[in-house]
This record gives sequence, structure tokens and C-alpha cells, in this order.
Amino acid sequence: MRSLRILAPLLCAVFTAGTASAGDPVQVTNDGFLNYMPSLLQCADGRLLIVYERLDANFENGDLMAVFSDDGFAWTAPGVVVAGPGNERHPSVVQKEDGSFLVFYLSDETGGYKIHRASSPDGIAWTALGAVGLGWTTESLVNPTVCQEPDGSFTMAYDRLSAGGYVAHSEDGLAWDQQKTQVSTGSLNRIMRHSNGTYVLSYQRRTGLYYYQIDIFTKTSFDRVTWSGENRVTTNQNSHDSFPIERADGTYGLYYAKSTGGQPYDLMRRSSPDGVAWGAEEALLPYAGWDTQPHPVLLGGTALGMAWPRGAAQNTTQVFFVFLDEATSVEWRTEPVAAAGRIQATPNPFHEGTELRLGKGERARAEVTIHDIAGRRVAVLSADARSGRVFWNGVDFSGRPVPPGVYFARDGEEGGSIRIVRIR
Repeated sequence: MRSLRILAPLLCAVFTAGTASAGDPVQVTNDGFLNYMPSLLQCADGRLLIVYERLDANFENGDLMAVFSDDGFAWTAPGVVVAGPGNERHPSVVQKEDGSFLVFYLSDETGGYKIHRASSPDGIAWTALGAVGLGWTTESLVNPTVCQEPDGSFTMAYDRLSAGGYVAHSEDGLAWDQQKTQVSTGSLNRIMRHSNGTYVLSYQRRTGLYYYQIDIFTKTSFDRVTWSGENRVTTNQNSHDSFPIERADGTYGLYYAKSTGGQPYDLMRRSSPDGVAWGAEEALLPYAGWDTQPHPVLLGGTALGMAWPRGAAQNTTQVFFVFLDEATSVEWRTEPVAAAGRIQATPNPFHEGTELRLGKGERARAEVTIHDIAGRRVAVLSADARSGRVFWNGVDFSGRPVPPGVYFARDGEEGGSIRIVRIR
């Protein structure tokens, strides 16, 4: 086994968003390497962790790196997770119930490609543990994606090159079943488990005459063994890198990259009430360059964060992060009726609390309501008559701190609102 430590101390936050707010992309890496395939995790203590590929200019050799953030806006200097003689790619990071971390990834260190794993007690010092036993006597196993079950166990989807997608289950993340359960004929298989017990698998496969004519499909299951027929999600024959999640309102979300008439790619999302019928396509974060490989995660049960690689060209991508607005039940006006009614919040994001300023002169006390991202009202505040200010200490009607995530402060008189972010 090799023991590898992060090279740079976690005290140094090297990238900050400046005046960025929720909804603004934040550049996480900027180190001169080609950074790709981020795996995003919210840790038990509320911090954000991204493990990603750091590749050479020819896409031929990769190492795994990690960065942390307290708020999604300032990120630590990158540190090494695994860097060895092999080609380490496609990480999937999870946290065990004891607080330790596991990263699953593909590597050819022992010859052909196999799924490998590394562990860490704290996300700082990592130990490579070698290949994962999945029951195969041949190699060509790649692209793991691991989701955690409510009982603390783990389910993995992975590809066998040119042979489709498979799933496996493990109680501890170390010993995996040997059933070799095939679930698709496609590649880049990614799996999620909904809180209602439904599994959704998304993947891509060829739908045209040429290898690059690819579309996205999904399947569902309740036991990881018996799967539905495939549901075709895209039809443009150039959609890739899908990732399914459960959204704050209990619906399903599917995020992916799409090209409309060549390159580069843009990010898209669709929603579904059941993981089977997918709604209209919605474009995310329009950009003239390359946006690929989105990894969304529901944060604190209310906010959605997403990490992805972005670059002016395919060989210049860096890792980015953004808070996305996932509200579905309430239509919010982000601008008030009059400019004088604009709400401001300082600080934003906040931890202990934030001061809301209504920007109005002397008048009757104004009511400010706080809503979560699903539109539920969690607090009601009264602004000072003369200053138009009120402090929210981040607690709900019951006096309990609200979880980290995206919230909206709304001026009941003027109808304006502002999005605010609570961090751990």
C-alpha cells in the first residue's frame, strides 16, 4: 500500500469568488493542468469536497486531487489523493458513517484497467488500497460511481469496456458482491437511490451510424437486480455525461452535457416525477466554451450545488462550482417593483446570521418572510421602521437553526426577494 499526503496545507484558500453570489460560477482550480471529472460531496461537518482528475495535455495520464470549501466560494489549494505510475481517473468520493472517506477510481497501475480505491480518515492523508474485487478475472473495468444507502452501505455502478454497465453492493465499501449484475448496454453508467427506495440509472449509448452519435437513457429498479426497460431521454445524438439526483421537492433531476451542431458542449437538466418520464430540457449556465461532466449534489436538503469542468477549449478545462436555484413550487421575483425596494444581505453567504436591508426611508415596520428553496416559509421578521433593517440569525419559527442551503428573503410590502445562502 502507498500512503500519500496532500501536498499543500488546507489553511490556504487560493481561489475566491470576490463579489460572486449564489448562481454565479466559481472557479475552483487554476493550476495550469487539465482538470476534469469532478466528484462533489458535502461532508458530515458541512464542508464541500471535490475530488477530480488532473490530466496531462494529451489526456493520457491522470492523478487524483482534492479541494475543500466551507462555503462554495473560497476553495483550498489542491492536494494529492493518488499520484502514481498508473493512470488514475474518474473518481467517486463518499464518506462513511465513521467520518472517514473512500475514493473509487479507475487505474491501470496493475496492468489492465480495474476499479481501485483509496481511503482517508480526514480527507487530508490518503492511502491507496489497490483494486476492488468485483468477481472478474479479466480487466477493462472503468468509470465507477458510488452512492450511499440509508443503512450506510454502498452501491456502485461501473462500466466494463465495450460490454455495458454493471452494479455491485458493499456493506462497508471494502468487500463487494461478486454477482456481476449487468444493468445496461451503454457506458458512463451512474446510479442514484431516491428516498422512496427507487434506483435510477443513467447512461449513454450509440444511437446512430457513427461512434460519436450518442444519446442518454435511464432505467429504474427497486432492488438493484430487476430493472425496467430503458427510457430514452435525448434524441440529438450528441448528449453525454449524465448524472441523476433527487431534488429538494422529491422529484428526480438529470444533468448532462449536450452539443447542438458540433462542439463545444453546454449543460442541460430535466426533471421527472418518477424517474421514467422526463420533462422539457432546460439549458444551464450558457457559455461559449466547453461545459461537461456535471456532478450535482443536494446540499443540506434544500440547496443544489454542482461541480463541473469548464474551459475555452477541451484541453484547457478547470473545475468550477455553482449553487443552482432548484425552487419549483414558488415563482420568485428577484427584482422589486421599485429600485428603492431592493433587498440587500450582508454577509451573504452567512453562518451566524445576516443583516437584511430593505433600502427604504422612514415608514411603518415592514414584514420580511424567509422561505426555503421549496417555497416553505420558515421565519417572519419585522424590519426597523427608520432604517429598514432586520437581522436574521438563521433560525426557524421553532428557534432551531435551519440547515445549510439556499433561502429567500422576501419583502411582503414591495414583493421583492433576494437569494441568500447559509453555510455550515
